[in-house]
Amino acid sequence: MNSDKGSSSSATHTESYYRDICILIVDFDPIYLRVASGMLRALTYEDAHRAMEALEMIRDKDLGIDMVLIELHMPDMSGFDLLNEIKRISDLFVLVMSFDRSENVILISLEKGAYFYFTKPLYMEDMSDIWQYVHTRRHQQQRQRLEAEKKEAAAL
Repeated sequence: MNSDKGSSSSATHTESYYRDICILIVDFDPIYLRVASGMLRALTYEDAHRAMEALEMIRDKDLGIDMVLIELHMPDMSGFDLLNEIKRISDLFVLVMSFDRSENVILISLEKGAYFYFTKPLYMEDMSDIWQYVHTRRHQQQRQRLEAEKKEAAAL
């Protein structure tokens, strides 16, 4: 497990917003872990080499994981099973990456709850805007909290 929690005192508002986003990268290939983490260097990230390790990290709410980027073909668990389990235990956005370009596999990933499917090799253009998924999720959660507070206040 690796963690990059870098910060800069001269960081702009946008940069500090990026640093507040934590992405869990799950891939058994250490080269792709380095590639993906390098592309996400503006964000905080954690990485896992095995699916079971990733699930333990997701259950650890103290890590503050906002999103998970998983390799579809892991040696210790099918990516589809990993995706199902992540969706069962959390409401995190899950993005899938794989060399598998089969439209059927991509469609199954999306139907099982992945928000996006990246085909490897990954490119910087692919990764540069994924922070927007977290922004959208946080905005939705804030709106849901406000609606619940309004309902609670109206019920009093």
